[in-house]
Amino acid sequence: MMRLVTLFALLFAAVAPAQESSKGGDVKVRFLAERAPADLGQVVMATAEAKSSPFDLPVNFVSEPQAAPARAFSLKQATGKAVSLATVTLPAEGKEFVVLLFPAATGYSAVVMPASDPSFGAGDVYFYNHADKPIVGYVGTATFILPPGNGKSLKPKGAKGEDEIKYYDVGFGVREKEGDRALSTTRWPLEPKNRSYVFFFINPTTKRLDFRAVEEFVDPEKKPGA
Repeated sequence: MMRLVTLFALLFAAVAPAQESSKGGDVKVRFLAERAPADLGQVVMATAEAKSSPFDLPVNFVSEPQAAPARAFSLKQATGKAVSLATVTLPAEGKEFVVLLFPAATGYSAVVMPASDPSFGAGDVYFYNHADKPIVGYVGTATFILPPGNGKSLKPKGAKGEDEIKYYDVGFGVREKEGDRALSTTRWPLEPKNRSYVFFFINPTTKRLDFRAVEEFVDPEKKPGA
């Protein structure tokens, strides 16, 4: 009998982590959409068994942390037809994530990243190219080339100016068959407590390549994964 009890305990210990990984537990998710319809309304994270509380899908800031019902879920409108706007699968490890949403043929495609990513910390920039041509650019002396449908983080370098008024020279361009075409040149103030998301996309109104940036406060003292 003792052997049976021990065997049962071992089997339960092996199955429990797998069950926990399929559930949300205390996993938190924040959202940011490249753009959203004006009549979207609130949304929920939903599975066949559970769903989150309704929340707004922001486009100008990263949302407050939302408790995920599971590590794999659908994003749906809170009211109306229960049509999936996006399918999101979170990594098996980690408790806090940021989900970026980009318009697709139907609904959104999702890019999932750890909320505390050592490659995307305070002062860094995450670029995502949702356009149909490669994007080239620089922030200070740090440069990047970004193919369509790709994202990457960049650590700016080469700030200029005085101690309290430092800035980066910033430039973006489009890589075409004829060569690189300038898209924008400007200056960004050095923000050591913020990180930024920059989206390149085809503006649905002008039908031209456009971009926009969203800033997020990050505690520079907080260690990745904390």
